[in-house]
Amino acid sequence: MKRLLKQTSSTTHNNSPLASEVKRALDVTQKKRLVVAVSGGADSVALLHLLLEAGHENLVVAHFNHRLRGKASDGDASFVKKLAAKLDLPFEGGSADVKTHAKKQKLSIETAAREERYRFLSSAAKKHKADVLVLAHHADDQVETCLFNFLRGSGIAGLSGMKPHSKRTVDGMDLELFRPLLSIPKAGLLGYLKSGKIRFREDNTNAVAKASRNKLRLKVLPLIEKLLGISFKGSIVRNALLLADEEDLLSSLSSPMAQHETLPLKLLRELHPALRRRVIHAWLKNRGIEEPGFAEVERVASLLDAEGRAKINLPGNRHARRRAGILFIE
Repeated sequence: MKRLLKQTSSTTHNNSPLASEVKRALDVTQKKRLVVAVSGGADSVALLHLLLEAGHENLVVAHFNHRLRGKASDGDASFVKKLAAKLDLPFEGGSADVKTHAKKQKLSIETAAREERYRFLSSAAKKHKADVLVLAHHADDQVETCLFNFLRGSGIAGLSGMKPHSKRTVDGMDLELFRPLLSIPKAGLLGYLKSGKIRFREDNTNAVAKASRNKLRLKVLPLIEKLLGISFKGSIVRNALLLADEEDLLSSLSSPMAQHETLPLKLLRELHPALRRRVIHAWLKNRGIEEPGFAEVERVASLLDAEGRAKINLPGNRHARRRAGILFIE
């Protein structure tokens, strides 16, 4: 069945440029087992077909039901399960009460959904003895992410957006994440689906300008496109690639210094401010400070002033202190 689908897909799309792009971006062998996150929407359904067209047949279709849209969510799960069966691919389904999890943990719905989704994807990968997840984020998602992070005041890490290839540890499981559609715009994916007469599910909540990211997607980005033209999206995607390389460089320089339990004041004072911030940020994370932000990093940096205070507060009722030429956390 899979071989027949591959032949049909190749004939329908004439070995589409999109499949070639996916093949280039997904730096793994075609025999490698991949867990593909499929919501049932246009992006992930296109990804699944493009992976098959690119020769990746050892796929596991994974669908997570967030239980946020009632019968529509159940409809998505049923659609993806049937799609996997039609393509003769193994299917893994999971669900969680995201709203309850968000309330208990005092998280936003988006954060709670992401946590539960990755937990499920990790378990699916473990069950199928896979360590690679393939996600359907595309170029429009990248533009949205970069601009959203800029408005939040993120540093280079935020402005570089999502990485085509990254690593993540979930519940002790080390995973590789690939996003092979990051250079492909949404319109290209929709065109691919239309030309192949491939069905997908619509998520009506994406058309409601309520959440901040939806407002950005539905109101701000169309206005920028109207005023400046669509080329601005390509510029943001290119900048994200450049900034991602700079992010990797700074991380490689700061990581060795941030591994130590204490930081020497003399060394920190000699560092360029950009590198110093990175060292402090990584050091705080390594010492168990959850999601340190600009404010926490700047407060720790203030301890370098020998005439200033010698102790500052940190999240979780912890403190950073200056004593005998070093910084440490207690």
